[in-house]
Amino acid sequence: MQQHRPFSIATWCLYLLLLAVRVFVAISPGYIHPDEFFQSAEITAGQVFDIHVDTPWEYNPQLPCRSILVPAITTGLPFLLLKTWIRNGSDRYVTTRELFLTQRLVFVLISLIIDWAVVRMARQIRRSPSIALLLVSSSYVTLAYHTHPFSNTVETVVLALCAVLLGRIIRDHDTPPAASEKATGRITDGQETSSSPVGDFKATSAHLSFALGVLFAIGTFTRITFVLYGFPLGVMFLYINIKACFKKETSLLKGLGQFIKVCIPLALGLGFMSAVAVLIDSIYFGKLVVLDKTTGIPVTPRHILATAPQNWIHFTFKGSLAWTMLNNLYYNLDESNLAQHGLHPRYLHLLVNYPVLFTNLAWVAMIAVFQKIKAGQWCSESKLVTALAYSGIFGISLLSVMPHQEARFLTPLIIPLVVSLSGRISKLGRKFWPLWLVINVAMAIVFGIFHQAGLVPAIDLVQRQALGFQACQEAQPDLDHTVCMTDPLRQGALHPQDGMSYSTRVIFYKTYMPPQHLLAYTSRFAEMRGVNLTIADWRTKSQDELLNDLHTITVKSRANVNQTLLKSLQAEHGQQVVLFRRTKSRNFERTVLIAPATIDFSTQDFYGSRDRIPWHADFDRIQVILQNPQGSLYLNVFYL
Repeated sequence: MQQHRPFSIATWCLYLLLLAVRVFVAISPGYIHPDEFFQSAEITAGQVFDIHVDTPWEYNPQLPCRSILVPAITTGLPFLLLKTWIRNGSDRYVTTRELFLTQRLVFVLISLIIDWAVVRMARQIRRSPSIALLLVSSSYVTLAYHTHPFSNTVETVVLALCAVLLGRIIRDHDTPPAASEKATGRITDGQETSSSPVGDFKATSAHLSFALGVLFAIGTFTRITFVLYGFPLGVMFLYINIKACFKKETSLLKGLGQFIKVCIPLALGLGFMSAVAVLIDSIYFGKLVVLDKTTGIPVTPRHILATAPQNWIHFTFKGSLAWTMLNNLYYNLDESNLAQHGLHPRYLHLLVNYPVLFTNLAWVAMIAVFQKIKAGQWCSESKLVTALAYSGIFGISLLSVMPHQEARFLTPLIIPLVVSLSGRISKLGRKFWPLWLVINVAMAIVFGIFHQAGLVPAIDLVQRQALGFQACQEAQPDLDHTVCMTDPLRQGALHPQDGMSYSTRVIFYKTYMPPQHLLAYTSRFAEMRGVNLTIADWRTKSQDELLNDLHTITVKSRANVNQTLLKSLQAEHGQQVVLFRRTKSRNFERTVLIAPATIDFSTQDFYGSRDRIPWHADFDRIQVILQNPQGSLYLNVFYL
């Protein structure tokens, strides 16, 4: 029975405050990197809601490079629950806000696993669990990165679970049978005990070995880089079991047999979970077709799940397997492929990304490493700390060999840093905390709240105006236009069929990639309600090219709206008004341009009728923001 000293009231108050900050940052529209949407929710939302999405290259069925398993669990299942809850049908669309909040709040819950894990490990190695908890919960890596649906967040969670499981294995290994049976209040089953005689060491139980193998497989199919972080943990597992199996009084043959017996469950867990992932990927990407033996007709995944397991013997397979992780590995080993995403100097991780992510905690870690090297200490007294320390060193060292280096690749380092350094931080006290809190709060605000923060609200605005407008009528006196209104009280209500066709063309310029699933558009809306929506991402065009193309699709095709009429309507109704231009007797069109305020369109006639979404930080043009911060921290929505 575990008996731990409870947290103080002050610790609980600080943690709950930081947890409230975490939720606030999570539901804020900060947008760190396109992969937070495109490696998970963009795919699963398209499958669950049957909506138009922009499928990223990793999910190309011809050469799939990312497993669908983890996205299906982390965002696919929550979206299924959302679909059941809102019951969207022919008269309703799922709103941007519903999709956005679902994925963010789910990852807030997932991030709590990291909190629990570091507390459990800190208690095991007899460090301050309060310090560990406050460190991890106040880090902007947790507040900003781990509340976004990155695959790196799941990688961190799986690494934390592997470390907790390894800690349990180490505890069982180091605790003599007599000690475990006569546990006192002084030594709990959550703490590492002192070293035991060799004869008392115990090999790892089968269920723990199997579970560790399953976690290793999940981590690898989440991100191939997990292998780098998880490898030292696997080495420690092998080391303690070699120590347990090859005792002085045990023959070599008998020890080898015991060691193999321990490793078999690990291999079975790894193999089983890998086989499940490969099978799911193969079916999802269409490489492998499941057939009914009796009829030869292809069977859908839904039908397979609805069939009792004992009847699966009536299914057969045809096709090949999808080796997503191998494809991913081969892709990333080719530098010409990585050049498409950006090549970086090899020192970027160590000298820039690492200190930027972990601020003064990174410097404490580097000092600790130098001190250990100088003293010739290559291992800690705690096996778990040793494994975690080498996990961090191994991870950052080998990731630095790769030419493509993004800061988020290092977010799993928060586990070894917090657990292994919590003792040093408790001694540093006021020398550490003020700088740590100031920097991390500032970075959480920048990346969690301001960075590209206008994009999601802009998508929300466009969705309401393109799909949810109501009560259309001819504009007076300009009969070439029709005026429609949106109703803020009818969220998700689809435009009623009135025999007309309404098309909205949305152009994103010099923004991050727009996640199209947040618009929740499907071609069924055109068929049922006469509503059309097209998306264009023109971030690579020059401004002159953009203006020429806009002139072609609006003025030359007579699809541009009357700016004077629009301004007068906006003055009366604000963002609720939607103005369309008649292009045919029953067809109406409008074009919307979304661009940051760092791009100057002040000389264009459509400039005055814009909507401005505040607190959008476009750091790609940081020099413009520094010159005019008051006028640049906006995302403009222009109606052409």
